[in-house]
Amino acid sequence: MKPGALTPEEFEHIKTHPDLGCRILDGVKQLDKVLPVVRHHHEAWNGAGYPAGLKAEETPFLARIVAVADSIDAMSSDRPYRKGMDAAKVDEILRKGAGQQWDPEVVAAFFAAREDITAMGAQERANLTLDVQQWV
Repeated sequence: MKPGALTPEEFEHIKTHPDLGCRILDGVKQLDKVLPVVRHHHEAWNGAGYPAGLKAEETPFLARIVAVADSIDAMSSDRPYRKGMDAAKVDEILRKGAGQQWDPEVVAAFFAAREDITAMGAQERANLTLDVQQWV
């Protein structure tokens, strides 16, 4: 929620969130398979990401998908320090970052499915409840 740029120390602190997320979820047996996704969704295709500096296919496939989805959400959402970017700007950044920050095949798949994704996002959804008994 900070309105300005992060200091280097603050950014280093932010970079701990994937490992913190794993520690929070660790021990919940039903979530064991998503722990690598949580931990590695900020890795970069070129190895410049965090927390482990994984490169290309070293990063779990689902984490590479989440990385693209998370980035699209972050870029298009309003933040205290900036307005969300329009779709054209997000598209430009994704295209430039394919093969550098993001898996180029995942970025290509996003663009191939974009019309369907946009349609799903525009659909009216029923109110969701946290009462799991009603999920059946």
